[in-house]
Amino acid sequence: MAYNNNNKKSFSLDNYETVKSRKVRLRNDFKDSLILPLPMSDLNYAGNYILMGALIWKDKKTFEQLDASAHERLAQISQTATPQNAGIALASIALITKADGAGYSLSIAGGAKADKHAWVENAEESAVGRALDNMGYHSGSASQEEMVKVEHMMQAQQTRVQLENQVNSMYSSLVQQGHNTQYLGQIISQTVRPFAQLNELAPDELEKLLNALQSAGNQGAYSASQQQAQQNPQAAPNFVPGAPSPATMR
Repeated sequence: MAYNNNNKKSFSLDNYETVKSRKVRLRNDFKDSLILPLPMSDLNYAGNYILMGALIWKDKKTFEQLDASAHERLAQISQTATPQNAGIALASIALITKADGAGYSLSIAGGAKADKHAWVENAEESAVGRALDNMGYHSGSASQEEMVKVEHMMQAQQTRVQLENQVNSMYSSLVQQGHNTQYLGQIISQTVRPFAQLNELAPDELEKLLNALQSAGNQGAYSASQQQAQQNPQAAPNFVPGAPSPATMR
């Protein structure tokens, strides 16, 4: 099912061919073809994003006949790839390995649906789709998987920005309320791995950090209410009677 140029006004995934279908077309044309997915980003950031490349040879013998130096160069360039230089890095790898097709893809962790837990697999499939597209095995401008991933990445990025803003706002609020910054630093270090900027943390880590800071704020408010109650026994409590105190909530 190829892209229908006469249906521009309405968007439907049915207008886009799947990567799996295009793989079948490649195999039918070149029975000895080879597809090689290629991780291209630092695994230390895998919880945040993944950069994947893909190389395709019409005849796998071309790849099998590469000498050791070509494999070494492939590994070296892959290790230096970043989202900013991915295109140049992959083009260099394709030339060195004599690939007939190459493509890359970036997926952000924590997207919707499949990207929530399988952003690495989705990045790989999208990279293969781009490599197939560059060889002429395309369905318009993108595959179904790529169109779905674009939507998921936009949602994931929006969620990330919201979480980062919430964490920043909560931290600033706690400091303004008089919470000790050293104490807050201890809470942060006990909750998530070391980081310099919030964008280094995965969405689930940002959620954990936000919950920890909120808990610290609740505990501080509870302690303040207890002190007020001791000073003024007639004062009304700030917490609903019978509800668990923040100190016991986890």
